Amino acid sequence: MKKPRITFRSFILFVLLNCVIIDAYSISISTRRLYLDPKSNSTFIRVHNMEDGIQNCKVSIKETFINKLGNITLVTSDEVTANSAKPLVRLAPKRFTLGTRKHQMVKLLYRRKPGLENGEYRGVLAIQCKEKTEKSARQVTIEPSLIHNVPVIVRTGKLPIQAEFVSTAINGNTLHLELKIQGQRSLTGKVAVINSATGEVIFERNNLSIYAEQPLKKFEFALGEYQNTPLLVKFTEDPKMGGDLMIQQPVN
Repeated sequence: MKKPRITFRSFILFVLLNCVIIDAYSISISTRRLYLDPKSNSTFIRVHNMEDGIQNCKVSIKETFINKLGNITLVTSDEVTANSAKPLVRLAPKRFTLGTRKHQMVKLLYRRKPGLENGEYRGVLAIQCKEKTEKSARQVTIEPSLIHNVPVIVRTGKLPIQAEFVSTAINGNTLHLELKIQGQRSLTGKVAVINSATGEVIFERNNLSIYAEQPLKKFEFALGEYQNTPLLVKFTEDPKMGGDLMIQQPVN
């Protein structure tokens, strides 16, 4: 299979679009990530029109590629990639109209293809909406297009995963962490820094994803007044993303 063609322009466009993944202009959406598997075989995303104009919207699954830096980019060719989620997801509806201050629930359904190898498949749900505005003097129609790209992960079964903090070190006033995964799937969840004497959560970083293409994730936390506090670091997988892994380790 040919390697998907990814241009610098498509990468920049994808990054810019995902910087406004929840609220962009006149459309808002209800979640940052979507997940499907044989047990969790359906999920929903809410698309809401926040403006006065009518929006015509369409949704589709787009091909993606994840590089060794963990960056997700759009594939510019029409070729289906080896781990594409596109053949495994059915959307309903694919096209819809949003009235003023109205919303639409879009349903994603898991559908496994016969003979498909067990594994993790990825893509993005592209939500594209246009509002038609007429200039009465010239009768010119302007259609600004707004696109949200929401990462989608589909797993065809239970896949093994291991994770560990391979390094926890304090340098000056900064806590440095390195979290490493090993297995056949990605990991999505949150990292917390905890006062081990009281159980108080001091810092927390949510919505983290670690992919096999970049199995080592590094974090930094400025400790401030907690520099001399006994610390515990903890990673908890998001159960909505198909897992229940939890690891923790004291900071020495």
